[in-house]
Amino acid sequence: MKHPKVNVNFSRLEYTLVLPNWTNNKEDKSDSANWDWNKIIWRKVRKVVFNLQKRIYKAAKYGKFRKARHLMWLLQHSRCGTLLAVRKVTTDNTGKRTAGVDHRKAKTPKEKMKLVMEVLNIYTNWERYKALPAKRVMIPKANGKMRPLGIPTIKDRALQVSIKLAMEPYYEAEFEPSSYGFRPAMSCHDAIDKIAGALVKKQKWVLDADITGFFDNIDHDYLLLQIDDKTNRKIVGKWLKIGYIQDKELHETEKGTPQGGTISPLLANIALDQMETDLIEHLRGIKGWKTKIGRTTISNKVDKKTGKSYKLRNNLHTDLIRYADDFVILHEDKEVIEESKRFIIEWLSKRGLELSREKTKIVHSTEGFNFLGHHIRHYPNNKMSLSYKRKLLKGTKSEQNRAKASHILRVEPTKDKIKKHWKEISDTIWKLRGVSADVLIDAIQPKISGWANYYRAVHSSEAFGRLDRLLYKRLTQWAKRKHSKRGIRWINEKYFGVKRKGKTKDYEHDTIDGRKWVFRGERKGEIQYIRAYAKHKKPVGSHARVGFDRSYYDGDVAYWAGRLSKGYGDISPSTAKLLNKQRGICPQCGGAFTNVDLIHVHHKVCKSRGGANKYNNFVLLHKHCHDEIHRIDKAEKARKRREEWNPNG
Repeated sequence: MKHPKVNVNFSRLEYTLVLPNWTNNKEDKSDSANWDWNKIIWRKVRKVVFNLQKRIYKAAKYGKFRKARHLMWLLQHSRCGTLLAVRKVTTDNTGKRTAGVDHRKAKTPKEKMKLVMEVLNIYTNWERYKALPAKRVMIPKANGKMRPLGIPTIKDRALQVSIKLAMEPYYEAEFEPSSYGFRPAMSCHDAIDKIAGALVKKQKWVLDADITGFFDNIDHDYLLLQIDDKTNRKIVGKWLKIGYIQDKELHETEKGTPQGGTISPLLANIALDQMETDLIEHLRGIKGWKTKIGRTTISNKVDKKTGKSYKLRNNLHTDLIRYADDFVILHEDKEVIEESKRFIIEWLSKRGLELSREKTKIVHSTEGFNFLGHHIRHYPNNKMSLSYKRKLLKGTKSEQNRAKASHILRVEPTKDKIKKHWKEISDTIWKLRGVSADVLIDAIQPKISGWANYYRAVHSSEAFGRLDRLLYKRLTQWAKRKHSKRGIRWINEKYFGVKRKGKTKDYEHDTIDGRKWVFRGERKGEIQYIRAYAKHKKPVGSHARVGFDRSYYDGDVAYWAGRLSKGYGDISPSTAKLLNKQRGICPQCGGAFTNVDLIHVHHKVCKSRGGANKYNNFVLLHKHCHDEIHRIDKAEKARKRREEWNPNG
């Protein structure tokens, strides 16, 4: 399948965008290996790739699948797509230094460009391509068991990302709105908000489902049939069948996808797609159940406050919310949930999967259930007076008010997550009992902020208050051990800013960030302090769920940029604040930040040169831009050292 006109124009566009000083020299066109990795203009590479991804998404969305596959072919064979794929596996990914069974890594610019050429050569003659087995590594799970990871070689990882760049927008156009896991610009908070929105009006029965060994048991034949493109189907089939090496022995794989492969999350979503659609069609096909299940029609609604319109399905009474292999089904009739369970068991068996008998259960929302580290439950409303409760039950048409009359919905952190997190914080403080206060703050503050930001928009005030009290006691113990010959008054004054007024019983409190009794330290004359859990709290329900049937590749740049600047996704509030300050632009490359970019915080003046941990000394950069700055700084330092040792050259 050839597209000469499109290829010629796109090839010329690639060269003019990727290299700053492109000429009409034939050598520049034919030999990409001579390109300088450090001179590639990455924001323009990303622009070329993203424009093609948007075209793939729109073509697939409107049913023009042949055109979409043509564009996929074009993106896979383009130099820009390959360059971006290699950058992701050699620069951006955290596992870039992890080698496969061939022990090969790509660290230097020459090694990266060599990898680019190897991937491009595979596409020109993919029939000769042979994938190497994955390296099996066991990592501990949260429940104490071990999870197997399959680590492909660096070349296979680059090829997987290259194919994923083309396949993902194609299948994003087909994925159901009820799926939130492993999808760009979506998070588990969207799934939690969807569940809360379905339960806030009425108590319901819940199928709390768990799939046994999801990644290890997916049927290969079924999965490959879901991949439309024949070439990609054969390449993916090689990755699935190649096996893995453990203890120097080759093991064949007859089913499952390797956890650790960059394309595995996308394949998992492809395997479980259409779960909600098939379930609704089955339930509506039962005699007399159409009204009970509801309609799947999509309607437009206008927000009275903002005036913006959005899509929703407000006549569907059955909800299925899925995050990767975790999903729940909600309905007010227990019979519907029981029938849904029977159908899902049969539906999964065609894919080689089955529900866990131990973890899958049918419960009522008044009993509560756990989902993604949250405990969701309707608690009895015992505080409301009987007369007002009767008034709500009889005198209002709102389902939500009637629901509040008897029960209150709460979404809060699970007890296990609280205990596990506090154990980690307590152990960290104990291990660092000999360091200074500022070093201790640097060690535990990221852990506190990360955990608190995850639960900040749910009913977490009680958990945050309890953790703040435990943190104060633990830090007081740390200070007493460090200063065993000092009294509690001296410790409170030094670390918590509490001073006694002479010999009276009155005390003066130094407030930091609007709070008293804040643990603090000092570094180079500047106060360092802990931002406690309660300071991260946001109003319940403040998270704005991603719109119905929205995708990152739909071309609505303003919508996704707005969500990113408000902190929706995997960025912290401090990063969102800096993002607004910079107007969403990376000052190093001049490119805009997107929801799929890795964003790093850089010190304008580094700490070793007296730089402070303050907002006026912070700047947000793309990860590859951040690496480039430190590479140039390191080269400059090396040049100065050489001049000092040999001033005459």
